[in-house]
Amino acid sequence: MEKHPGKQLFIDDFFVESMIGAHRVLNRPRKLTVDRPLDIPLDQPWEAEGGQFAGAIYDEENRRFRLYYRVWIGGRELLCALDSDDGMHWQRPCLGLVEWEGSRENNITNCPPGGLSILWDPHEEDEAYRWKRIDNKPTGTGEDGESVWRAFHSRDGCDWQPYPPGDYGKQKMLFNFGSPAESFGGVIDPDAPYVYYSQRGSGRRTRVLGRRDSRDFLRWSGLRTVIDQDLDDPPGTEFYAAGFDLANRTDGGLHVLMLHAFLTDLAEPYGIDDPEQYWGAESGPGALPARVDGVVDSQLAVSRDTVAWTRYREPFIPRGEAGAWDWGMVYADAPILHDGQLWFFYGACSLTHNGRAAQLGGVPYAGQKSWGKGVAVLRPDGYVGIEADSYAPGLLTTHRFRQAAGGEVRVNVDAAAGQLCYELLEDTGEPIPGYSVEDCDPIREDALDGVLSWNGSAGWPAVNEERRRRYPDLSPMEFYVKLRFHIYPGTKLYSITLDPPEVAMWQVAVPGRID
Repeated sequence: MEKHPGKQLFIDDFFVESMIGAHRVLNRPRKLTVDRPLDIPLDQPWEAEGGQFAGAIYDEENRRFRLYYRVWIGGRELLCALDSDDGMHWQRPCLGLVEWEGSRENNITNCPPGGLSILWDPHEEDEAYRWKRIDNKPTGTGEDGESVWRAFHSRDGCDWQPYPPGDYGKQKMLFNFGSPAESFGGVIDPDAPYVYYSQRGSGRRTRVLGRRDSRDFLRWSGLRTVIDQDLDDPPGTEFYAAGFDLANRTDGGLHVLMLHAFLTDLAEPYGIDDPEQYWGAESGPGALPARVDGVVDSQLAVSRDTVAWTRYREPFIPRGEAGAWDWGMVYADAPILHDGQLWFFYGACSLTHNGRAAQLGGVPYAGQKSWGKGVAVLRPDGYVGIEADSYAPGLLTTHRFRQAAGGEVRVNVDAAAGQLCYELLEDTGEPIPGYSVEDCDPIREDALDGVLSWNGSAGWPAVNEERRRRYPDLSPMEFYVKLRFHIYPGTKLYSITLDPPEVAMWQVAVPGRID
């Protein structure tokens, strides 16, 4: 499912035929929580022993943020809910579902312990199943007394019901880090409506990123590695997890990941107890060498098929300065579009993965390892901008698209300090008369949805009789055009949207799978 049909982001090369005198620039979101995390005091009696925040979720119907957090108190695990209309100020809804010390006036959901991830499902037509939750491992018990894997659903994300029993309960799933050997590998379905990315162990005893997919949210594919360290990564780079859209939607043709890169300390090998919990059924001694200390950055990664990924290796949401509340680790959630901005919530800690502070030679866990929730914002489509290399305009030429009956072109561009000019080209690369760069109406403003026009007329023209006479054997659907942008210094070009979207032949759905 594409969130914005017809849109193409310029993060990767997919829609770009050539770039001359221009380059990509990664744009980092602006942190709204530089000095301290979001002000969410855990000061209720059931929160006395502290809590752990999950990833932020967006209710797209009510345009409201939801944040879950776990608390452990008196040997009991509780899942609590927070709501926000603006992403900064959070309230505890009075749910009336679970009794605590004689009262139901609290924000405790009836969601059983052991859950892994919760989804507000844009695919779902039955409101009773709008919210979904999957367990990380078998947590239920079947009629025969054997452990079964469970899933839950909810109308409001607070009052939860189990899915009816079924054969799916026999799965031996473990989504985060390791997995039973029989649930590794198998077929990949890039177009599945649900996908899950998680850490898994490699044969080198390092953390890599794997993926599963599902057609019904109940039966999941095997775990396949999709991102591993390569020569462009510093030695010791591993991948801890990722923030992603569990509904497997694309934005501008791209699946977007907030990849959690674990930059490990090569000087500190460490013994892990119960290695089978990390590496599956692989045999080995009681403690295996593995790297457990280091910092965690959140990087940008994008893909067209959920398998091959384009990565930006520098931090997308950088950690804070030494001593800051988010110096040690930053785990960014999936982006959320709200009120004309992309919102990036992130969990962060001031210490490294093994509890060391910024000062060299620190003793692990000498200070308390406390977590907070931060947030940063970015313009829509603003992940990567195309800019000129120097004082001359840079040129970006798109791949071709169908001319057919004509249509409209819109761009997301910041040209307030520069200028964007453009021309419409034949498939051969020759400018179409009347649509040259001299005929265009330049854009000289910051425009999220700027319309391209030539001599005051918006959009590209339909195939005319002159072109038909030149190529009499071609139907209107077989004529193509492309765009060339002249990106002046001070300008950033982020995306293009074609309307109607079907003029781009590569957007025709080609169902298939990867074996």
